[in-house]
Amino acid sequence: MLEIVIHPNDVLRRKAEPLRKPNLSARRLLDEMAETMYAAHGVGLAANQVGSLRRLVVIDVGDGLIKLINPEIVRRDDEMVEGVEGCLSIPGLQGKVPRHKTVQMRATLPNGRTEWFDAEGLFAVAIQHEIDHLDGVLFIDRATEVWEIVDEPETDEADGEAVSAEDMDAPQDVGAK
Repeated sequence: MLEIVIHPNDVLRRKAEPLRKPNLSARRLLDEMAETMYAAHGVGLAANQVGSLRRLVVIDVGDGLIKLINPEIVRRDDEMVEGVEGCLSIPGLQGKVPRHKTVQMRATLPNGRTEWFDAEGLFAVAIQHEIDHLDGVLFIDRATEVWEIVDEPETDEADGEAVSAEDMDAPQDVGAK
């Protein structure tokens, strides 16, 4: 697994360089990026986020892993939608970010084949978010509103009731009848 670079590290603000063609090093990095993304419970990860300035992205919005080399958006719908985004490189923050509702993207796959993708919904958002990373742009740069994430209270799985931190640390009377 790789270490995720955390904001304000300057590598997140630098533009990644395209690869001339897929190679073993890029394929290995894509595999490690996917492992890192899954371990962090993310839906996408750009190479900048692991300290590499190569135009590599992994995405899995629930339809299976996609590994992309030199992804580029070639068409954007004029219609915009605003949704809540977060980022593995900016833990603790979320924001409302306007994105194009649909996009068309072209990218090279690890096998060297060029593929075209028509994307909408979460896939379109993830593509735009990750390509922004490759260009040194963060979601906080595009957000209309940003806020800190407040941890949800833990629940008692037996009855679904919220459990406070005090309750979790309180001694339990195991001898009561």
